[in-house]
Amino acid sequence: MKRLHVDFAPRSVWRVIARIGRMSWAFGGIGFLLCLGAAIAAFHLSKQRDTEEAELQRLQTELAKRTAPRPAPKRMVIPDAQAAAVNSAIAQLNLPWRDVFDAVESATPASIALLALEPDAKKHLVRGLAEAKSSDGMIAYIEQLKQQAFFGAVILTRHEINEQDPNQPIRFQFEAQWTEAAQ
Repeated sequence: MKRLHVDFAPRSVWRVIARIGRMSWAFGGIGFLLCLGAAIAAFHLSKQRDTEEAELQRLQTELAKRTAPRPAPKRMVIPDAQAAAVNSAIAQLNLPWRDVFDAVESATPASIALLALEPDAKKHLVRGLAEAKSSDGMIAYIEQLKQQAFFGAVILTRHEINEQDPNQPIRFQFEAQWTEAAQ
């Protein structure tokens, strides 16, 4: 015969708990442990996400600082007089002194005493002061300077006989202009 469950006790929570079987308790416990594990994992993931968001915010701030437009440096206004002085100094520094000296030196024979050379970078000109034993030596020297490829024009500007010297050399001045192509 079939078993009949007759229960006349009033309904209550304790009565429902008493009627739950062992299998239900086992599945309920397993479910509770799974929920607890999921909650712990969610807590750790939330903490990790907060840490990564803070790092991302720090990196974005640093990137913004690096890529921020920097103010343009103030433009210096140079007075015309100062600019002209600087350009003049640069022209003097850019003087092809070695080429000038080599051209003069290669044209100067032993009979000519070269006393001074004064370059003028603006005019591409070098002024020289020299002494020769004779007027023929002076003219030959000027002609040799004219033969130099570096110089475009050579002019004898002044000459005089030094009567105070017993040898009476001829002291003369010349101007030699070099060409732009020679630089």
